[in-house]
This record gives sequence, C-alpha cells and structure tokens, in this order.
Amino acid sequence: LADGRTLAWAEYGVPDGSTVLFFHGGNDSRLAGRLLADAATQARVRLICPDRHGYGASTFADGRTFLDWATDVSRLADDLGITGDRVVGHSGGGPHALACAHSNPGRAHSVATVSSPAPPAAPNRGLHPAFRVMNLLFQSPALYRPMATNQLKQMATSPQRWLSVWGRMQPADGELFDRQPEVAAEIIAEMNEGARQGVPGIVHEASLYHADWGFHLRDVSTTAQIWHGRRDRQAALGWSEFLAEELPHATLLIDEKGGHFSTLINNAAQILTGTAPDS
Repeated sequence: LADGRTLAWAEYGVPDGSTVLFFHGGNDSRLAGRLLADAATQARVRLICPDRHGYGASTFADGRTFLDWATDVSRLADDLGITGDRVVGHSGGGPHALACAHSNPGRAHSVATVSSPAPPAAPNRGLHPAFRVMNLLFQSPALYRPMATNQLKQMATSPQRWLSVWGRMQPADGELFDRQPEVAAEIIAEMNEGARQGVPGIVHEASLYHADWGFHLRDVSTTAQIWHGRRDRQAALGWSEFLAEELPHATLLIDEKGGHFSTLINNAAQILTGTAPDS
C-alpha cells in the first residue's frame, strides 16, 4: 500500500468469473476462502479473499476503522482491475462488507453478510452465555486480550479440544464437523494463519463491533442479503434482523438448520452468486 503496509490476499475459483470479494470472520484469515473454493469454481466466481489488518500476512494498523478497510479494499480492487463486484462478509467480516458497500456503491453492486454483528443498538437475544460474556469483553481490549491469547493457544496446541468445545456451544457446526472432518481441519488451519501475528488485530477489531461504526446503515444504497442460521449461538438472530430492518434494500434469509460456519458453507453457492436459497 502507499503508506508501506502490506495487504495480503488469496484467490480461488475461476480467473475469468464474476468477482466476489470475501471478508473472513473475526478470528480467521484469507485462507477461509478454501471453505468456499469448490462452490466458487462451480458457480464460475473469481473469489478474492484479503487478510484484514493484523491478520495473517496483512500489516497491523492501530486505530483503523471499518471505513479504513473500505479504502484499502478499493486500492486492492484497482490493482486487480476489478470494476464491479459482489462483497460478502462472514461474521466479523460483515461490518467490513457493509462499509465497502457504503463507501463504494458504484463498485460494490451487491453485498451479503452471514452471521454478522450489528451496531450496539441491536438486540442480542439468543446468544450462548459464553458468547454473551465474550461480547461484553470485546468492548474492553485490556480484558479481552487474555481471553483471545488463550483461545489462540488452544487452537494451536489442542485443536481437537477447541473443536469439541465449539461443537457443544454450536451444535449445528459440530454436526457439520462430524460429517466433514476436512472442513474442521480447514477451519483450524485458516484460524492459525489468522493468528500468525498474535492478538493485536483480533483484539482491536473486536472493539469496533460495539462502537460507532462510522457510517449509517440507512445510507447503504446497495442491494443486500442478510444470511443467518437459526441455530447460531455466537451471532444473535436479532443482529441480522436489525441489519435487515435498517438497510434500505435488504432481504433477510434464514437457514433454519444453520449454525455459525455451517450457514456459510451449506449455502455457499447462493451466498456467492446472490441467488435465492434452494427451496
């Protein structure tokens, strides 16, 4: 980038397909695109997956905002010759996708969020008690840092234990991991890559979710799909309902059997292409 920072990205799918920019979740990395690679190829999508600040191989930028991310993504799109695209954000990537749609409506012709946070005014009913505590800690970097550090250590040293705990808190994802252990392995690998630089990027980003986002949802003019899994216990259904109500051109899509990761993976083709869910 112009100021000397590095912005890393990975590419999947087909090089001559319609472009989708995919933004990973809050403990993930550009390698999360592997979870969508087959769907991208089948749907003839060129899938561009950048690491956010402080994740994977992208330089940490203290004090950065959602709108700062939109500026960096615009530079990446220019370098790749992208003139129009679909923007998709999973979990913590959701606010970043909406920031891009707000800042560059001419370029982001459509946007989708999956299991996304919402601004502080949104209700958080339905969260697992552990995630309710975690969301409170997000607001204080000093308090969240030790928890984040412990989580990263557990993923690196005891991945099966981490998967087991996650599966108990997120049964829909646990069922997916049992059916497709290769998916669980990919998630561990991409999360470990996201934590390559430690916790600074993760901790700073977590503090952004529950503060002023720097833009108003009602000013996002792009057509939006808001995806959510009914069985997701990490992201509250009330958050996605709030996004769908506040965004002027949004459709709320509920996967009745979906969890946090399984909603993304089981609906990958529809999410990437902007089509309606299978009946």
